[in-house]
Amino acid sequence: MSITPNSGPLRARAYHLAAIAAVLCTLAFAAASADQTTPRVPPAKALQLLLEGNQRYITDHAEHPNQRPSDSSQHPFAVILSCSDSRTGPEIIFDRGLGDLFIVRNAGNVPGPLAAESLYYAAAHLGTRLILVLGHTKCGAVAATLSGQTADIPQTAKEIEPAVAKSKSTSGDALDNAISENVRLTVQHLSTATPLAELVKAGNLQIVGAVYHLDSGRIIMLEQSATAAAPSK
Repeated sequence: MSITPNSGPLRARAYHLAAIAAVLCTLAFAAASADQTTPRVPPAKALQLLLEGNQRYITDHAEHPNQRPSDSSQHPFAVILSCSDSRTGPEIIFDRGLGDLFIVRNAGNVPGPLAAESLYYAAAHLGTRLILVLGHTKCGAVAATLSGQTADIPQTAKEIEPAVAKSKSTSGDALDNAISENVRLTVQHLSTATPLAELVKAGNLQIVGAVYHLDSGRIIMLEQSATAAAPSK
């Protein structure tokens, strides 16, 4: 049997690297186990924390928690699906900081496939038990869909069109009605579509809707649809 030169040092180096890999795997497993033992915030408590933060924000008593960099594992107590509008930053209007909220944003806060995958990740892998769908007044994406000026947002408009159609028979401001209906239909869609529906059915997830009012900064909760039960304690 032939022996290649310096095979001994190479073999020792291979053993050394294998040992390091084993240690890293052990640490990763330990971290994953620790994450699983972290208490999950119940939906009712998570919603309470959000609304309390919004109250601090609108009364100029913001605490600005968790504003410094952190490399610790993330345990967000709520997931926010909100519009990309620059005036609606969730961490600001809910007076929260790094690691508190898992945020998915797009124009019109619509539940497309990419958004749904991110929402599911937070619920299934981070243990977050509340998803808040957050619309806002004067939403440009909804206004464009309502007026038929959707050349720049064809895919987004397709998601919003059912809300526009359903709200047309409702009395009151057409845009406000469409914005609220868009939130309600998004809550209903997420609550009944796989895979989030499985978590909702098992009692491990609640999905609710609200509208942020640009003029006052206040969050107004919307009534729940039949498919999205009120958050449990």
